[in-house]
Amino acid sequence: MTVNRPVRIVSPYPITYRFKVKSEFEGKSLLDLMTTRFPFHGVKIWETKISNGHVGVNGHEASANQILSKGDEVFHHNPKVIEPSVPDEVEVLEQTDDYLMVYKPAPLPMHPGGRYNKNTLISILEEQGFENLRIVHRLDAVTSGLVLFARNKTFAQKAMVAFSEARVQKTYYALVTGNPEKHSITIDTPVRRKTGFVFESELGLKHAKEAVTFFEVVRRGEKSAIIRCSPKTGRTHQIRLHLEQWGHPIIDDPIYGIDGDKSSKRAQKVGISLLNAGLEIKELGIKNELAVPESWFL
Repeated sequence: MTVNRPVRIVSPYPITYRFKVKSEFEGKSLLDLMTTRFPFHGVKIWETKISNGHVGVNGHEASANQILSKGDEVFHHNPKVIEPSVPDEVEVLEQTDDYLMVYKPAPLPMHPGGRYNKNTLISILEEQGFENLRIVHRLDAVTSGLVLFARNKTFAQKAMVAFSEARVQKTYYALVTGNPEKHSITIDTPVRRKTGFVFESELGLKHAKEAVTFFEVVRRGEKSAIIRCSPKTGRTHQIRLHLEQWGHPIIDDPIYGIDGDKSSKRAQKVGISLLNAGLEIKELGIKNELAVPESWFL
């Protein structure tokens, strides 16, 4: 985060996280679950947290090798949470009785989870008086741009149906490595989770989800290019993965970029050059656009 950006910092506070064990971890140990789901802490740290009673199962202390069952509730108590700072640049672009359109900077997560609880988009908007917002779509923490929230149940249902039935026109811009030979291309390799927060996309993957993205070159440079990205599906990390498949990953992507780290052990702390710049739902009268950042043209 550059020094000239406004920064949001919250004071340290205690918190206890709770979550249910899913079927993929049934029969696995507590230590296996914690090191797999939260790899940014090493095995030794999780062993210490468990032995100190800060991590347990169903309200009780547990051993690291305790075998889990589906539906067990795991708790993780952190007596002094120090959240990473985030850019203090959230901007409300449009509001009606039905919805709220906002600009989300990066890096900033959408909702509480992991290392973030108060430094999230939904929490910041609640502080501004926008309560009971309903999330109808999501952006990665490292992606900036337009986010639509519903302000009532009726609109939320309409918006979510529009997203699920691919009736939302989405436009992203990405600053990528290299100068593509083709002016445009469609990538349709499926996507699935690989490990932790890292996903993968290639033909022949089992249990992968269909993913389709159309790319078009907007501006060419000597060693980089600005790409307009039109995703036809909405898979996690889809655009980032498909740009990597094309051979032109996002220029500052810490996972899928050149020499990216796919270990899922290094937390993503910096925003990347991917902007959700256009969102249109004709049936609901929604249309908003953002310009390509000027810094990308330098």
